Amino acid sequence: MSQFTRAGSVMPPVPTSARAVIIAICVLQGLLLYFFLSHPASPALESLSHNIYGQTMAFTLPVLISLSVVHLNSRRFWGGIAVLTLLLAGMAAWLKSNMTGAPSEAVLFPFCQSLVLLVYFVLPWLQVQSFPPDTRYRYANLAACYSQNTLCLMLTVLLMLLTLGVMALCAALFRLIGIEYFHTLFFDTPLFMWLVYGLLLGISIVTCRTQPSLMNTTKNIIRFILKGLLPLVAFVALLFLCALPFTGLKALSDAWSAASLLTIMAMSVLVLVNVVREADNASKPYPRFIRLLVNAAILLLPVYAALAMYATGLRIAQYGWTPQRLWAVLTIGVTLVASLCYSLSVIDKRPDWLPRITQLNKPLSLLVVLLVIAVNSPLLDPYRISVNNQIARLDQGKTQAKDLDLHMLRFDTGRRGNDALKALQQNPAFVADPHLLVLLKNTLSQTSRWGSYDVEDAAQAAKDYRAENAKKMIQLAKGSVQPEDAWWNSLPELEKYRSTLRDCLSLQGVCIVNTLELNNDKQKEVFLCNTLDPKSVNCRVYARKAGKWTEAGELYLYEEKNREEIIQALRNGEVKPVARRESDVQIKGKRRVIHYNNDSEQ
Repeated sequence: MSQFTRAGSVMPPVPTSARAVIIAICVLQGLLLYFFLSHPASPALESLSHNIYGQTMAFTLPVLISLSVVHLNSRRFWGGIAVLTLLLAGMAAWLKSNMTGAPSEAVLFPFCQSLVLLVYFVLPWLQVQSFPPDTRYRYANLAACYSQNTLCLMLTVLLMLLTLGVMALCAALFRLIGIEYFHTLFFDTPLFMWLVYGLLLGISIVTCRTQPSLMNTTKNIIRFILKGLLPLVAFVALLFLCALPFTGLKALSDAWSAASLLTIMAMSVLVLVNVVREADNASKPYPRFIRLLVNAAILLLPVYAALAMYATGLRIAQYGWTPQRLWAVLTIGVTLVASLCYSLSVIDKRPDWLPRITQLNKPLSLLVVLLVIAVNSPLLDPYRISVNNQIARLDQGKTQAKDLDLHMLRFDTGRRGNDALKALQQNPAFVADPHLLVLLKNTLSQTSRWGSYDVEDAAQAAKDYRAENAKKMIQLAKGSVQPEDAWWNSLPELEKYRSTLRDCLSLQGVCIVNTLELNNDKQKEVFLCNTLDPKSVNCRVYARKAGKWTEAGELYLYEEKNREEIIQALRNGEVKPVARRESDVQIKGKRRVIHYNNDSEQ
């Protein structure tokens, strides 16, 4: 593929006919992605355009083919494509089995990440099928393919950013003289943009595969820059490990993103070492002192991965498995295995620098492929593992019913999580607590984690709304004056039947209403608080403006330690207006709001 092997022989060139096919395939991918992702499907085409099999194939196969094809009549190549197609179809089938009847965004995103990883690590093995049999699986060839694919990705992103910049400039210039055509074409016409994406991808791939001198020069420049960066990263890695004994591991357990930062550091060193350690160059880089610094950092890389695994293990022990934590454990596990392998290569007594890396990278890349396949199959299904673990913790008493993350089960675990939520409606812990049962049922009714509900259900609920029933369900704070009837009658319009109103009408006393004078207009505003959510108390302020009630503000109270005291204070009417110490200003008859530095303390 227009690169050079370790022996110096040129890899199979891309015929002119294949170049035209590559461009056509990439443009076709743009059309397919438009149809599957952007096209407003008619009822007749809805099932086809939303088909997960079509989306998966459109996302992966054109890239695999255009980056790998050399001879259009190669049976070995098309056989490999057929095997990958069956594999992708199996992964898509398993994904589809977990999408039925549940919001799918949180399930689709990890699947797309899996496809990206699979394509990146499988592609070189498909590309080398066109090499001579005696050098087909030589590490130098695989490394050249990885380099080419990475550079192709970088070139594609650069081309797209530059093209978008030119298009934005063109649209802005013509807008100056009142012509909106180009802005509409470039940014309001999805078909055009997807075709541009496909064309740029095809140009990028053909350029990378037919310009070996350009690719080699670019690779050498990037390698030169990263070669200077490796000692700095190694120094930081060693400095952190030297400081860690003085702070202890408790700091890691208290930090929110400790595992991710530790893993990023370890992976950064691994990637930089691979860039510096060329497949066809066994000479030792750097002066001796700097090389010893880098070697020490590589030797201690397993410590980083072990600490990341420790931090993640603490979270799992405290809160149980989630899909994100399973992905984290797999990522850290691969990093730990790679770190151990690289550490062993440091202590190898052969004269080459890190001689075993070329032997270890091939099985490591296959390990990533196997894990990606396993996590999208029954073997390591993160949704099944997470749901079963969370329910088991609830049954064993490790997690209290009030602490169970219902939103995670509803929106992050697909069908399995939703089936578990439905079963929890019969769980004794939820049946015995009307507050938790209502929260569970409302969570099942939500169509997004931000509190949206089905449009038809919301419309019907608003139609069935009665102010008399609302007055019975919403508790009036002690000593407070009942809000006027106009406010009660306008609640469905004010809330558009969002989570607050739905929660208030689900359980008596879960919402508390108060009337306060908050803006010195001699009219009392309504202060409505929803206490159903176990993690926060959501309050809204309603004010009358121009004879009509409107929402004037919000307040979220995240007070887990004294939550019950706050709720009791709301019930007792212990809410008083507090004026700001500083004033705003008026300039030319218009009020200008001053954001004082101590606003948060008032």
